[in-house]
Amino acid sequence: MNKSWILVPGLCLGLAGCLGGGVSSSESPAPTQNEGYGGGATTVHFALKSGNQPATCGSKLSNIGSSHANAQLTEGMMYVHDVALITDQGQEVPLQLDQANKWQFLNLALLDFAGGSCKQPNVDDNQPLDGSNSDVVGTAPAGNYTGLSFKVGVPISAKNAQGKEVGLNHQPAHSPPHPILGVYWLMWEWQSGHRFMRVDLAPDGGVKRQDGSGDPKWSFHLGSTDCKPDRNIAGGYRCGKPNRVKVMFDRFDPKSDRVVLDVQALFAGNDITRDDSADFGCKSNVTDAECQPIFDRLGLRLNESQPGTNDGGQPLDDGRHSRVFRLEKIAS
Repeated sequence: MNKSWILVPGLCLGLAGCLGGGVSSSESPAPTQNEGYGGGATTVHFALKSGNQPATCGSKLSNIGSSHANAQLTEGMMYVHDVALITDQGQEVPLQLDQANKWQFLNLALLDFAGGSCKQPNVDDNQPLDGSNSDVVGTAPAGNYTGLSFKVGVPISAKNAQGKEVGLNHQPAHSPPHPILGVYWLMWEWQSGHRFMRVDLAPDGGVKRQDGSGDPKWSFHLGSTDCKPDRNIAGGYRCGKPNRVKVMFDRFDPKSDRVVLDVQALFAGNDITRDDSADFGCKSNVTDAECQPIFDRLGLRLNESQPGTNDGGQPLDDGRHSRVFRLEKIAS
């Protein structure tokens, strides 16, 4: 249920109104009735932050995780797809992405917050795109739009202008249908797909294990798992745990609002200075105890609720109650 805030002389009701800052997807302030965004050329702005601090390549971040660690951002990338504006009648209208934009292909966009300077070209066939990107650019038909929705991930496939189904997630890095699908650091060979979100941190002092071993980085990689070949679908693979995240804001104006992925919120349930699992961090593995807190905060079911239910990797709700994405005013 959406919350509203009321101003009364000498009194402030509603914590968000008193303290300022961003609001979550379930707490977006309501605009005046019948007032909304009219459509046309549209840019949806995104940002990566740690609390209120902008997070870019090499940023020194503080108060991360349950140990309140200091850490350096070494990677921050995310795919989004099916970006849509929501009308005042609740209809989701897809944003038609600008296909001339190098960061976009069909209904998919790559957000690279850390920028090319965090990557090492020509290492293990890495092919970073120059620069960074925090926008999704497209057009929407005329209408009265009051909200936004999008999904984090790479879809199995999407139709091109000729109506042909094009495989997207499960494509080899050496022959992708578009450069945004050929970025080495987002390929996930062990699942024959892509990492949907990658946020890597280097905490001060590194990551320690009980056996005395360690690693300089704690990494979160989100992607589909339990993937098996299937010749009957585009791309040739079907995954038992899709792990695509839907996010929805009932109140959103692209002229004044920006979507923020908050690193502090993402890692709030994890100690990034320690890890005793198979991976340093979380690689979306259902047996990795480090993944459960992050998946909970993303609103994803890590594993099946009961054997045989096949609901692992599915969203826990409709996306309106994100704990890691929020809106803020562009001026902030």
